[in-house]
Amino acid sequence: MKTILLIFNLLLSSLMYGQFILNGQAIQVSDSCFQLTSANDFEVGSIWYEDQINLNESFDIIMDIFLGCNNSNGADGIVFGLQPVGTSIGIAGEGIGFLGVTPSLAVEFDTWQNTNLDDPEFDHIAIIQNGSVNHFSGNGRLAGPIQAAVDNPNIENCDFHQIRISWNANLQTLTVYFDCAERLSYTGDIVNEIFSGNPEVFWGFTAATGGANNRHEVCFTYTSILDGFEDVTICPEGAYQLQISGGESYNWSPSTGLDNPNIPNPLASPEETTTYVVEVINDCSAPLYDTITVFVDGDTVRFDLGADTMLCQPNTLLLDADNGSPATYIWSDGNRNAQREIQNSGNYEVTVVLDDYCITQAGINVQVLPVPFIDLPTDTLLCEDASIELDAEINDPNASYVWSTGSTDSKITISRADTYEVSVENFCGTDSRIIQIENTNCRSLYAPNAFSPNFDGVNDVFRFYSDGDIKKVLTFKIYDRWGNLIYDIHNTSNLSDVFWDGTLNGKALDSNVFVWMLEVEYIDNITEILSGDITLLK
Repeated sequence: MKTILLIFNLLLSSLMYGQFILNGQAIQVSDSCFQLTSANDFEVGSIWYEDQINLNESFDIIMDIFLGCNNSNGADGIVFGLQPVGTSIGIAGEGIGFLGVTPSLAVEFDTWQNTNLDDPEFDHIAIIQNGSVNHFSGNGRLAGPIQAAVDNPNIENCDFHQIRISWNANLQTLTVYFDCAERLSYTGDIVNEIFSGNPEVFWGFTAATGGANNRHEVCFTYTSILDGFEDVTICPEGAYQLQISGGESYNWSPSTGLDNPNIPNPLASPEETTTYVVEVINDCSAPLYDTITVFVDGDTVRFDLGADTMLCQPNTLLLDADNGSPATYIWSDGNRNAQREIQNSGNYEVTVVLDDYCITQAGINVQVLPVPFIDLPTDTLLCEDASIELDAEINDPNASYVWSTGSTDSKITISRADTYEVSVENFCGTDSRIIQIENTNCRSLYAPNAFSPNFDGVNDVFRFYSDGDIKKVLTFKIYDRWGNLIYDIHNTSNLSDVFWDGTLNGKALDSNVFVWMLEVEYIDNITEILSGDITLLK
């Protein structure tokens, strides 16, 4: 692919989303996902974290990358880069947005085979320096290129692929994983040999298209840079909620002062300053590690929100975080009062900051439950050959139900007349109801066999009679004895509007026998077509 040098002032067109600066065609598509390019030719996009990181400290970045659906004519790929130059890097074409960036270290996920750059025939990974994507030369190549996927030369397959990039500062080793498999690593003093002793660099992703294209997207799962811990100071006898995500299992050590060392969010209340290490096993069965030091210092703070509880409407619960000392109170929903009255279900968490120095946290789950009340009619008519649903459900998923039929569901469907009883019970009490179901004919309809339109006020029109069972008249037609249509109306919901006065085009007809046809929809939603004779008498 011919290199298209579209070097432009990305800094002026940059947009900041959260902690990332977006350049070129890059857009944010969700809280954690960024599209670097669309599937259009000659695009370039990049995202860079706004603050530099220190390469003297280890990091782990786990993400899913999407490299498009077009294999035979798709390009060019995605690059993960480290560089101190700035947050407006990007060049379209075979350089994958990173060509010539100096000094730099990068991992390329290359999906286009440039023979002039000695690219292999398969989609590949390489670790490069100083923005050199030329695999002929040893100056820019640090490791690779190697096939990206273990068992497939194509990674432009409309799937997201999990990437992990791990930097071990102690071992000075950068390791790249693709779909859970370790694929490539490089060990070297990159701070001194590449960045001239400066450990402060920006990190981010670039992508580009040229005369061929693909959609390129990055979705973050976990990064120690963004999701890692900051040390915290708690007050004596205080507590702090540790929180990490992105794993299948968790193991905190030491377990001293933790309410549960095997969950992602244990409550830490050590008696003395303690450094906790967490091992997170992700869905690739690979361990991640992070560390937090919980310092214990300051004045003692004591308060207790109590254990998780259930509350019956319309009662309320007073939560009291006041410890008797001047403090700042910050609840998870933004409330800043020491005391608050609760009447809605939810998790209520509070952070108490004492003397602007030490903190303690506590939380409580409150379930507000209704006193059982079953909303059922006392009796109901059931159309013959029909069924009806009886619904006794209340707003409590843990409520229990018992019907006289033996069912323990909140709802039952019945199809016969009888007396039914239901009882519902929850933490707040019990309620019961009895309902009588009686059968009724929901399709009553009567048609006379004669009428006399002589204006004497008796049987002057031909009409139908019902006990309110007609929901809609779809069609009403009158034919003469030769089959000619002489009267026709459609779609009316009022049966009283359906009649014939014995005329045709405003002219009274002589005595005769006529045929009628009626299509109706009953209140039980059954549709029926009826027909018969009507005698017009003079």
